[in-house]
Amino acid sequence: MSTPNPDRRIGLQVAAVLAVLTGLRLAFLIWGGLDLSPDEAHYWEWSRRLDLSYYSKGPLIAYLIAGLTLVFGTSAFAIRLGAVGLSLLGAWALYRLGRDLFGRPEPGALAVVGLQLTPLVWAGSLITTIDPPFIVLWTLGLWTAHRVLTRGSVGSWLLLGCAIGVGSLAKYAMLFALPGLLLYLWLAPERRLSLRGARPLFGALAALATLAPMLVWNARVGWVSARHVASQGRGSGFAPLNLVEFLGSQLLVLTPIVAVLLAWGLWIGAREGFARRREPYRFLLAFAVPVLATYATVGLQGKVQANWAAAAYPPLALATAGLLLERREGLDDTGRRRQTRLLIAASALALLMSAAGHVIDRLPLSPRLDPATRLRGWADLGHAVGSTVATMPDPGRTFLASSRYQITSELAFYVPGRPPAYNFNLGRRLNQYDFWEGADSRLGWNAVFVEEGAYRLDPRVRAAFVRVDPPIVLEITRRGQVIRVFSLYRAYRFLGTPAPAGQTRY
Repeated sequence: MSTPNPDRRIGLQVAAVLAVLTGLRLAFLIWGGLDLSPDEAHYWEWSRRLDLSYYSKGPLIAYLIAGLTLVFGTSAFAIRLGAVGLSLLGAWALYRLGRDLFGRPEPGALAVVGLQLTPLVWAGSLITTIDPPFIVLWTLGLWTAHRVLTRGSVGSWLLLGCAIGVGSLAKYAMLFALPGLLLYLWLAPERRLSLRGARPLFGALAALATLAPMLVWNARVGWVSARHVASQGRGSGFAPLNLVEFLGSQLLVLTPIVAVLLAWGLWIGAREGFARRREPYRFLLAFAVPVLATYATVGLQGKVQANWAAAAYPPLALATAGLLLERREGLDDTGRRRQTRLLIAASALALLMSAAGHVIDRLPLSPRLDPATRLRGWADLGHAVGSTVATMPDPGRTFLASSRYQITSELAFYVPGRPPAYNFNLGRRLNQYDFWEGADSRLGWNAVFVEEGAYRLDPRVRAAFVRVDPPIVLEITRRGQVIRVFSLYRAYRFLGTPAPAGQTRY
C-alpha cells in the first residue's frame, strides 16, 4: 500500500478548512443582513466613474467592483463576492509562500488557518475594501521577491515589478516592499548578486508601467494623493496614548492569544533572522519589521487605524508558524500536548471572537459595542430618503446631498432610482467627490440634505437654498434600540454650493 504524499494530504486539509469557512462566509452574506460599509459604498461610486486613479487610493478597487457588478449585477452581495474570492486567493498565496520558503507545507498550513480565523482576516473576507486585493498582491509580491533573490531570472523580476505596481494601485502600503528588499539585501549580502546585470531594470520598468495611470492622474491634479498620504496619522505632537490604542486594537483584531504568539514570533524571529542570519526568518522579518516600526513611530504622535499594520502579519505568521514547529520537534510528549492545547485555544478564541461580530447585536448591549453598527441602517435611510424625495414638488429634479462622503455614498447606493448625490465641503478634508461634477450643475433644483444626528443645520447649507423645511428626524432602530439618528431636510431651489471654511485640507 502506497504512503500518502504529505504535501497533498496537508494541502487537502487546508482546502477543506477554507471550503468550510467560505461556505460560512457566503451564508452570512446571503442571510446576515449587513448593509454596505461607507467605504464600500464610496468605492462603488468610484466604479461608476472609472478613471486612471482617485484622490485617496489607486484605481484597482474601482475596477474590481466594476467587474463584479457587471457580471453579477449591482447589489451588496455581488460587491462582497470580491472579498470572499480574494480571501481564498490570499490563503493560497500564503500557503505557497510558506511551502517555498520552508521546503515543507506545515508552516504555511498553520499560518493560513491561524490568520483566517482572526477577526482581522474574517472581516476582510466579507467586506470589499482595498485591503483584500492589497494583501493578495502583497503576499504574491513576497513570493516573487523570494524567487528573484534565489533565481534572479528576468521573468521573476518582471513579476515582482508587476506585483509592486499593481499592488500599489490597490494600496500605497505596497511600497513597503522597497524598504523590505533593502533591509534584506543589507542583512544578506550574498543575495546582492541578483542585482547584477540589466534584469532589475526590467522589474523597475514593469513597476513604472503599471503605476503609470496613477502617476499621470496625480500629475494632472497636483499630486493630491501624495499630500493626502502625508497627512495620514499626523498629530499635534508626542502622544504615546495613540500607540497604546493601536496596540490594544491589535489584540482585538488578532485576538489576544494570536497577538501574543505573533509578538513572540517577532522577538524570536528577529533574533534568528537578524542576529543569527537564519533563513527564512531573515527574509520574512525583513518585510514585517519596516511595517510595524513605521506604524509604531506614527502611533507616537497620531492615530493609527487597526488595519494599517495588516501587511506585517502574513510574513510574521509564517515566521511564527515555522518557529513553533521547530520548537515542537525538541519537545517531549508533555510539551507537545501543551503546545497543541495552546494552538487549539488560539484557534477557538479567534473563531469565537470572529463569530461574536455576527451575534453581538442579539445581546442586550449598547449599539456602540456592536462592531457591525456602522454596517446597519443605511438601507433604511435610503428608503426613507426615497420616500421624502417622492413628496418633493418635482422628484425628477431633486438631488441628494450631505456634508459627509460616507452618507452621500450610502444615499447614492440605497435611495431608489439613485438620484444624483453630492457632498458639500463645509470645512472637511478633500475627498473624491471634490474631483467630480459638483452640485452647481443642479442650480434651481430641489434637494434632500441629510446629516447624521439631530443638530442645528449649518447656516451655509440653509443659505444655499431659497427655502429649507424643518428637519424630519429619522431614528433607525434594531431590536428596540436606536442605533442611528438622521436629520432629513427638504430644501428648495438650489442657489449654489456652500463655500468651505479655512484652507484646503488633504
